[in-house]
Amino acid sequence: MVSKIKKRVTRSPRVAQKRKRARREILDVAQLILLRDGPDAMTLASVAGELGMTKPAIYHYFPSKEALVRTLVTALLEEEIDSVVMAIEKQEDDGKVLGTLIRSFYEHYVGRLDALRVVYGQMQLLSASTVTFDEATLTENVHPRTGRLFDTLEARLSGNTRSDKKRRQMRQLAFTAWTSALGLMTMISVADSSNDPLAQPHDELLATLCRVFDQAAA
Repeated sequence: MVSKIKKRVTRSPRVAQKRKRARREILDVAQLILLRDGPDAMTLASVAGELGMTKPAIYHYFPSKEALVRTLVTALLEEEIDSVVMAIEKQEDDGKVLGTLIRSFYEHYVGRLDALRVVYGQMQLLSASTVTFDEATLTENVHPRTGRLFDTLEARLSGNTRSDKKRRQMRQLAFTAWTSALGLMTMISVADSSNDPLAQPHDELLATLCRVFDQAAA
């Protein structure tokens, strides 16, 4: 008998790197079209056209428009969480954890408001279009990432306490601080879009938010 040996196909590091770059380019163009023309205009065909590719070539990386949009939002959200969690872990003073959260969220997005608009603005528009964030996407991609942030904050703010009530309070306070940071960045984004700068300087608004939440945590 002649045994048949199945060869395992493995991608070389060079091929894997090329694929990674191609996916990144596709995501960047998808983000550009989303912001420029809206969710309805962002199709696999339009992305392919911008890149000078064929639509079937896009299918090699993303099987559908829905998969492309969900991957884009998930990737940008993960970048945010990684950046903020890293800043929190570097902060040695537990009394400044929430201030660090707010400031690092601001620093992550202030120079790239387009990413903020995709994650938090386009998500609302997408839910009203043909591309929706189904329960599986939220459960598997979004919630684990935001959960990692709030787990980190809860642990730092609660210290060694074993009180479930105390931990819930600290987690709720952390969530409130995060939504406040998001609110500030949303106003900055609106002001930028309308070319109407905020009346209050960013550094003063940041200082106030950080002070209020660090005092609340104390």
